[in-house]
Amino acid sequence: IHSNGIYLLKNASTDEKLKAPLASLKAQNVGFEVCANTLKGKKIAQSDLYEVFDEDIVPSGVAELSHLQQQGYTYIKP
Repeated sequence: IHSNGIYLLKNASTDEKLKAPLASLKAQNVGFEVCANTLKGKKIAQSDLYEVFDEDIVPSGVAELSHLQQQGYTYIKP
């Protein structure tokens, strides 16, 4: 998660309607990786996010996307 997508996890920390679908995805082993550059740039603390742990933080979301695409993953942006 990078850029304005970070607000999904920030808002979910206090919004029960957002927590439920995220919890469901996590129960299906969906992982969320969070861009450290976004946290720094938007001055958001990791503790302000819904269930984000140290191992979920990547240095750069864009670089991580590129790395995953090289492994065969596809990036789809709605």
